[in-house]
Amino acid sequence: MALFQCRKFLGCIPLQIAVWLLALLAILVSGAGAAGGWLEVSILVNHPLPLWDRIAIIVQSGTLSLLFLLSFLGFFAGLSGKRGVVYIYSKFVFIHSPLLLVSLGLALFFTLKPDTDSDAVKKCMNGTKNSLIVQFCDNGFSVINILPIALLGAAILIQFSAWIVATSYGEERDRETKFADSDLEASRSMLEYPEHPFATRR
Repeated sequence: MALFQCRKFLGCIPLQIAVWLLALLAILVSGAGAAGGWLEVSILVNHPLPLWDRIAIIVQSGTLSLLFLLSFLGFFAGLSGKRGVVYIYSKFVFIHSPLLLVSLGLALFFTLKPDTDSDAVKKCMNGTKNSLIVQFCDNGFSVINILPIALLGAAILIQFSAWIVATSYGEERDRETKFADSDLEASRSMLEYPEHPFATRR
């Protein structure tokens, strides 16, 4: 039995619809985050960051890319309603969640760390005065630095909801299957007439 269960998503949306709806939201959020992350990786060629900052960006980009691919499985699971696919999707979502948490932690740490090396910032800027590159190279609150954090936070909320909904929907499908099997067994037993107690035995 799942730790968290629900019968309706947001109190009104059937679980099957909620599975593919959350997967679709995850596709949009993770797709945007992964595209932005890999764009930052390409910027690193001419505007290098310190080693650990580069590792954080690559981990973040890879994690969101994996979520992007995984969400297509959830979208198919919701549309098809197949128990096996829903079960696999819920397990993958649970396994993938720690990666999102690690990525968010890294993004927060390297964005908010106070000890910004001025020489590293100058090396990263590489002589450019483009405002976006300046935000990319320098830590602190800026659109370039906060947007990935917001997308990762949204992805975590969506994925946690998707795990609860997919698990609940899988158990709902199990109950429906067991109920259908019990009805079939009852129907079969009713068709099997017992032998009369005074029937002549040969």
